[in-house]
Amino acid sequence: MYKYSCPGKLYGTYTGLRNVYIDSNLTDEEATSMAKDDIKRSSEYKDCSVTLLVKYKLTIESIKTYADITKIPFSVPIKNIKPLSLD
Repeated sequence: MYKYSCPGKLYGTYTGLRNVYIDSNLTDEEATSMAKDDIKRSSEYKDCSVTLLVKYKLTIESIKTYADITKIPFSVPIKNIKPLSLD
């Protein structure tokens, strides 16, 4: 997770928090560089400052699968498609 601060186009600054998913073997400098690339790709701001806040490891492990999981469709056919019109 990182905090960013970007200069506004006309005035002020825009700040916020974002997550970036990185390889755990990266150094802090490499992680900061990836965070700067992430904010450039996700916004129109190019000159943002980035501060790393926390590195964490997230693991999701299936504990138990219930029978109803098979009722969830992997895809749903689209029905009654209406053409786009300005009328």
